Amino acid sequence: MSSQKSVIMIVCIVALTGIAVSTFGVMLTDSFVKFTGAFPSPQLEDLEIDCNASMICPGEDLLYEVSWWIFKLGRIRLKTLGSRIKDDQVRHTAVVFIDSYGGLPFVDVHAIDYTEMDSAFYSRAFHSVEKRNDEWLVMKYHYNLSEKILIVEETWQRDLLSLPYAPSTFDTLKIEQEWFQDGLSLLYFTRQNARLGKPIRVPTMIYGTTGTTLFHFTNKKTTVKIDASKDRVRVVEFEGKAGFKGLFGLTGNFKGWLSDDGAAVPIKAKTKVILGSIKIELKEWERSGWTPPVEKK
Repeated sequence: MSSQKSVIMIVCIVALTGIAVSTFGVMLTDSFVKFTGAFPSPQLEDLEIDCNASMICPGEDLLYEVSWWIFKLGRIRLKTLGSRIKDDQVRHTAVVFIDSYGGLPFVDVHAIDYTEMDSAFYSRAFHSVEKRNDEWLVMKYHYNLSEKILIVEETWQRDLLSLPYAPSTFDTLKIEQEWFQDGLSLLYFTRQNARLGKPIRVPTMIYGTTGTTLFHFTNKKTTVKIDASKDRVRVVEFEGKAGFKGLFGLTGNFKGWLSDDGAAVPIKAKTKVILGSIKIELKEWERSGWTPPVEKK
């Protein structure tokens, strides 16, 4: 099951008919409480962010549904947390919840990722929990950027709130660059650079293994249809290739569409996983002063 986890993110996200929306909401809330209990937030000085003038927006809450062919597989909830100053450096924080629907015979995915990013949206801290059968794998990245060292810590728990039942294991990796992405920070990096207008190759750390994500930022503007909007949404398109294996076997080519405005909200994505090609689509959103930009009639 090592293929079960991460990138949501490339575009927003990744694999995941059955349960009611209200039940899912309770599950997400419960997961969030447990997650923040397992990983206490660092004591940082708050930083004020103007959501109308920035892609990053504390309090932003985006909900996506993942589908394969005619089947609804699950949902992904992306929450932008606070932006703060830590050791005189900017730290943007975010968390993502990935949950497959219950009762599916071939998909059982439950994971939570937390990231801290610098002002350029490179990873500076990463925690994750992922269900593996009846246990939870906890993974933490400990950075020593000055020495270009990354220590990957893994522990196992019976549930999200229990203590580890075995000693942690540590793997020390030598990294070639100080600047790289984890699965979640990669999404925010994509949003920030969608209008770059050129290809870019980004070092990416997935499951404690280094890989590369290739982006083709063409700044191509178009429109897409989503069920949550009666009008077509104006978007900026990008493509790329994941040079690693992430959540539920995510790998290879992907394509995404971000809102054609300063918020660069992920609207839709297509990528390949174990099942084949899946679609991720924005269903609900909360962001101060924002609605999807629509095509003028």
